[in-house]
Amino acid sequence: MDDPLTLFPPARDERPREANLRSLRRRLWTLLAAGGMAFVLTTWTLVRLDNPPGSGRLGGTPASVVRAHLEALNRGELRAAYGLFSRRYREEVSFEAFHQLVATHGGAFHTRLLRFGKDEESGQRAVLETHLLAEGGEHYLARYTLVRAEDRWWIDDLRWSAEPGLRKLLTA
Repeated sequence: MDDPLTLFPPARDERPREANLRSLRRRLWTLLAAGGMAFVLTTWTLVRLDNPPGSGRLGGTPASVVRAHLEALNRGELRAAYGLFSRRYREEVSFEAFHQLVATHGGAFHTRLLRFGKDEESGQRAVLETHLLAEGGEHYLARYTLVRAEDRWWIDDLRWSAEPGLRKLLTA
């Protein structure tokens, strides 16, 4: 028959609402965790691109930057090798031009470091001569000019030539 008229509706069961809230919280925490992981991974990737291993970060030396450059070239990691050049160099020489140079003279850039020669360092500038042995047995002398900026060393110029006896000069 007719239900009596009341001022307050009958109490509903609160369990479905609580279950929905728990589910919503769980989804929000999952979304927050996934966003945090994406942020950490993106930051780590960007830091690695800006500072490749051995790139001569704080406390690094010009020799460590040269070694890192040669190692990157030997592994075929041209972006990492190019990333060790100074801002001035990268403004003057595009990655495409650098890539073309390495592709054209590929054998000369796959080397072993034999020894460092003359080392001149004065404040914010250093010049390193490196004696290299290429895959094909050719000996090269690479003259690296480095500059210190942003608390690290950057390659500002690079000149390759055959060891005395051959006068062919490669400029990177």
